[in-house]
This record gives sequence, C-alpha cells and structure tokens, in this order.
Amino acid sequence: MSELQVLLATRNQRDFAIAEQMNITCDAVIANQADREETTRFQKDGITWEMITTATTGVGLNRNIGLKAATAEMVLFADDDVVYNDGMPQAVMAAFRENPKADVIIFGMNIVKNGVITEKRHLQNKRLRLTNALRYGTYTIAARREALTRHDITFHEMFGGGCPFSAGEDSLFLKTCFDRGLRVYSHAYVLGSCRKDTSSWFTGYHEKYFYDKGVLLRHLFPKAHYLLAPYFAFCFKRKTELSCLRRLRWILAGIRGGKKMLPYEE
Repeated sequence: MSELQVLLATRNQRDFAIAEQMNITCDAVIANQADREETTRFQKDGITWEMITTATTGVGLNRNIGLKAATAEMVLFADDDVVYNDGMPQAVMAAFRENPKADVIIFGMNIVKNGVITEKRHLQNKRLRLTNALRYGTYTIAARREALTRHDITFHEMFGGGCPFSAGEDSLFLKTCFDRGLRVYSHAYVLGSCRKDTSSWFTGYHEKYFYDKGVLLRHLFPKAHYLLAPYFAFCFKRKTELSCLRRLRWILAGIRGGKKMLPYEE
C-alpha cells in the first residue's frame, strides 16, 4: 500500500498528460468524466497513475469514484487547475506525522490569475472547528483514507459542478467530517498554485446561484438556515446587479425547496 494518492476529479482527458502538467509525483487515481467507459494505468519511476473514465456527470460523483478506487494510507483531493510544488508528497506525509491525531488536514494554496499570484491562502498550524473550516476548497484537503472509510464519509452527489445544485460539495464534505467526529487541522505548508482564470461550471451570481445557496444553507445549518439567509444575501451586494431583497427572496426559496431537494428549474 502506498503512502499517498492524489485523487483528481477531471473531465474529457484522453491520456495522462494532465498528471504531468500538475506535477503529480506520487500515485494517483484520476476520475475522468467523458464520453466512454474505460480504465487505464500508467507507471513511471515506481509511480502508478490510474485513470477511471466514466460517462457520468457531477463532481461529487466523480470524487466518490476516485475515493472508492483509492488504496493509499492518505488521500489528497485535487482539481485539474492545480500545479503542485516539488516535494509535495513528502511534505503532506510529514504534516500527518507531525499531527498523528489529525484525520483531515487542510493545506495552503496560491491563487493565480493571468499568470500572476493574486492571493496567498496560507494557513497556520492549528485545529479547526466547523465555524472556521467551511471556506476551504476540496483541492486543499488531505485525509486518512481509513478514517473516511470507517465513518462512511463521501461527497454529496447533488452539489457541485455538473450537479443540480451548483456548489457546496466541499463544505458538506467537511461538515460530515465534523459531524462524525473526525479531527480536522490546518497546516502552513503550501501545496502549490491553482489557476482561477475561468470556470467550466460557474456562470454568474444570478437567481439560480442564490437559490442553490439557499439549498446549501439548509443542509449545512439545519437549525439556523433562516437566521443566516440575510447575512449571505448582504455579502454579495458588490458582485451582482440583483437587489439585496431579491437575493434574499431566492435564498429563502432555496431553503424551502431544499426540503424536498427541488432544483431551481422546478
């Protein structure tokens, strides 16, 4: 059993070039959503990359495909717009050795736009709680695979890119970790850089965005979603032409629709 596997969720890949581009220097499972069903493997310098291609849609499902196929002691979730720093696998394993009680560790990442680092999301070495952990993306999360398996923790398949509800699978994953007693830490090591020039899923801060946000709030905060709705409506005042009242109405509509998991179109 290898120490670490990168679990990459991606789309429309034809070969293993994406792993080279991302500077993946450890074992990896590449969950690839495309127009076919096949599994291929590539070995190089003692490293094994496995690509599982399925004719499916949805990032939550794709991450679960990768997680189900994983065999390593530790797993690091990944998106295909990340480029890792040299020595990343060794640094991630060192972080778990430094924190033997950690089930999940969230690492730092540099955000790049137009080839320039625009944001340094650098963290401190500390234990996290639910109140300060939900803002981190899946591509910064590593975990002990055995802890996830033992507690039956997977990704929600209705949230995220390509799903009925456009985002939130990362927050729901972390909330499940907390709900089931896993110990979550942050670490100062920076994994690499993540390009944020474009998104294949994000289409703007429109009515559907705020409706989906309401559905997500209902699932993240079962007892406080209505109290939090005005706060989230206010937070986006500079990102959309929709009025605050209209944003709030769509968030509340999502909270109501989320009870039966009704998508925006319905």
